Amino acid sequence: MADVSSKKGKMYIAIIGTCDTKLDELLYLHEYITGLARHYDASPGSIVPILIDIGRAQASSDDSRVTVSISSFIPVGKQIKSRHDLIPTIGCALKAHLLHLAKNGMLHGALAVGGSCGSSIVAEALQALPIGFPKVLLSTMASGDVKPYIGCTDICVMYSVVDIAGLNTLLKGVLQNAAAAIVGMVLFKGLTAAIKEPLPRKKVAMTMFGITTPACNAARSVLEQNDCEVYVFHATGSGGMAMEKLILDNKFDGVIDLTTTELADEAFGGVLSAGSERLKGAAKMGIPAIISLGALDCINFGPRDTLPERYECRRIHVHNSAVTLIRTSIEDNRFLGEVICDRLKGNAVAGSEHRLSVWLPLKSVSSISEEGGVFRDGEADAALYGSIKMGLQGSKIPVVQKELDINDPQFAEGMAHALLEMMYADKNQEPEDR
Repeated sequence: MADVSSKKGKMYIAIIGTCDTKLDELLYLHEYITGLARHYDASPGSIVPILIDIGRAQASSDDSRVTVSISSFIPVGKQIKSRHDLIPTIGCALKAHLLHLAKNGMLHGALAVGGSCGSSIVAEALQALPIGFPKVLLSTMASGDVKPYIGCTDICVMYSVVDIAGLNTLLKGVLQNAAAAIVGMVLFKGLTAAIKEPLPRKKVAMTMFGITTPACNAARSVLEQNDCEVYVFHATGSGGMAMEKLILDNKFDGVIDLTTTELADEAFGGVLSAGSERLKGAAKMGIPAIISLGALDCINFGPRDTLPERYECRRIHVHNSAVTLIRTSIEDNRFLGEVICDRLKGNAVAGSEHRLSVWLPLKSVSSISEEGGVFRDGEADAALYGSIKMGLQGSKIPVVQKELDINDPQFAEGMAHALLEMMYADKNQEPEDR
C-alpha cells in the first residue's frame, strides 16, 4: 500500500470503490486523474489520486496505487458475515477515515464508484463531508431515486449508463467525465479559496415555496440591505432537512422559517416530508427564529393519478403535471398547530424562548388561499391560528398576529425587521439603515 502524508501544495483526491470487483475501472480513474493533473495543473504532481478499497476483503492485487483497504480497519474479532453486515461496518470505517484525512488536510475531493451495494457503503461517508467539499458519486443506481445516497447534501451524482463491470468505450467516456468533474472541482476550489471576500455580518436561513415566493423575496431584500447573507431552502422535504442540519451545525445567526408546509406532508402522507426533526433546530440552538405558516394550506402529492384514494373527497388542485395539492381541513390544521407548538416548546432552550416567535398572517398562508384563490378556506385557516394561539399561551414564545396575507410585503418585511432586532439585541448593536 502507498503512503499518504500531508505535503504542502498537494491536493489529494480519493478514488473509492471495491477493488475485488472493480479494480480495472478504479485504476483507469487513477491513471486518468493523474494525466489530467499533469495536463492542466501548472504544478505537476500537486494533484494526487489516492485509491481507497472498500471491498469485503483486501484485494489480492499488490498494486502500489491502492493506497488503503478499509477492511484492514475492522477489528480482528469482528466478522462480516453478510452484505447486511458489510454496508454499515465498512461504511462506518470509511466515514471515519475520510473525515480524518479531511481534518488533517490530506483530502480535497472524493470520487466514489459503485453499484447498489457500493453506493450504499459510500453514501454515509460522502454525506458526512462538509457542504461545498468536492464529492462525486458515479453509480449504476443514479437514474432512479437517489435520495438514500445523497440525503440533504451536495453530492454530485452521475449515472454510469452501463454496469461498472469491464472497461469499454462507453464506460471509459463516463469515467473520464467523472474524473474531469472531480479534478475541476478540486482545482477551482483551490483557486477560489485564495479570493478574499468580505464576510457578511449575519447569516440567515429562510424557507420558500412557489406559493410563498413573494414573501420570501421581500424579506430577503430587507435582510440583504442590512448586510445579511440569506440562504433560501426550497421546502421540498430535502430542503427542510438540509436547513435543520445546518442550523444544528451552527451555520446561522437567525432563521425565518416562513414556509412550514413540510409539516403537513409529514403528518398526512404527502411526498415532501422533511421528517420528525423539522422545526426543532432553531429552538434547540437558542438562535433568533421567526416561524410562520407558509403553504400549510396544502398537502403535496405527485401526478394526479398517484393521489391516495382517501383524499379524493377533498378539495384538489392540480398545480402542474407533476404536482397535485390537497387542501388541509379544519381538523388537519388544528393538529398542525399542535405540532408546531409542541416542537417549539419541547425543544426551546430555557431562557431563550423570547428568541422564538410565531407570526400569523390572518388573511392567507399562501397565494392560492388569498381572496378568490382555489384554496380559500377561512374556517380551516382560523383553526390553525386558534390552535397555535392556544398552544403557546403562557409559553413565553410570542405570537404576532397581522391582518395581512403572507405574501403582502408588509408582512414579510415586518418579519425581517423583527429578526434583525433579535439578532442584534444581545450585542446592543442595531442594524444599519441602508
